[in-house]
Amino acid sequence: MMPRSSAKDTDEPLAEINVTPLVDVMLVLVVILLVMAPMLTHVLHIDLPKVAASAAEARDHAVTVSLDAHGKLAIDGRNVAADQLEPTLRRIAAKSDRTVANLRSDQSQSFGAVANLLAQIGHAGIAHVAVVTANTEAGK
Repeated sequence: MMPRSSAKDTDEPLAEINVTPLVDVMLVLVVILLVMAPMLTHVLHIDLPKVAASAAEARDHAVTVSLDAHGKLAIDGRNVAADQLEPTLRRIAAKSDRTVANLRSDQSQSFGAVANLLAQIGHAGIAHVAVVTANTEAGK
C-alpha cells in the first residue's frame, strides 16, 4: 500500500476531525467559569430594617410554641419535654388541618435550635408557622 503524500493524489475525503474549534470553545468556557466562580460565592451583608409590625389577626386554630433562653420548650404556656414536642403537636394538628403554629424563641437561641424546632413542627403536620417578634414601638 502506498502512503498518502498529499491530498491532491487521492480523491478520498479527509477523515480526521478538526479539534481546534472544540478546544477553543472549551477554553472560553473555562475562562468564563474562572471569572464567574468568585462572583457566585460573594456574600451580601444586609442590615435589615426594624419596623413596627401590626398585630397579627387572631386565629381559631393556633398553637404557641415557645423556646426560652435555657432551651425549655412550652406549648401554649405549658412546659413540655423535647421528646414529647412532636407527638403533642401531632395530636393538636389532627384536630384541624388549618392549625397555625406561632413560634416564640428567645433571641439568644442559636439558629440551629430554632431550625430544629421548625423541623419538628413541620414533621408534626403543621404547615403554617408564624414567627412572633417584639413590637419595636413598645420600647419607646
